[in-house]
Amino acid sequence: MGHRSMITDTELRQDLQFLSGQKSWVYKEVAGQDKAEVLTPSVIAKESGVYWVAGETTLHGGRKLESVFRVDTNAGGSLVSVFWKIADQWYRHDEPDALEKLDLPKDEVFPFDWSLAVPLEEDIFHS
Repeated sequence: MGHRSMITDTELRQDLQFLSGQKSWVYKEVAGQDKAEVLTPSVIAKESGVYWVAGETTLHGGRKLESVFRVDTNAGGSLVSVFWKIADQWYRHDEPDALEKLDLPKDEVFPFDWSLAVPLEEDIFHS
């Protein structure tokens, strides 16, 4: 029961591991298809689609987590999905097991801030 939310999809886990290890690389989702382009932009252009980008989450209590974000550049850099690496395993940030693994009270986790390894041309959350 304790590990059911951990990312077990092998391909997804490999993608998350790849991006967190190659921070200058991003995946750009190809609209309407279950695939992505691998790119190395210095800046991610605004209104250019959804990207998977490595980075770091800073929890409300100050703890930092290695992360991968799905970011929508058509919505000012809104986060579509957030993946956290906790104790060498990947979790979706909104799964109960992620909070359980962090072993922190909810008010030390949320609200969290984040930084991307490859900056966005437009980021309405950080100026």
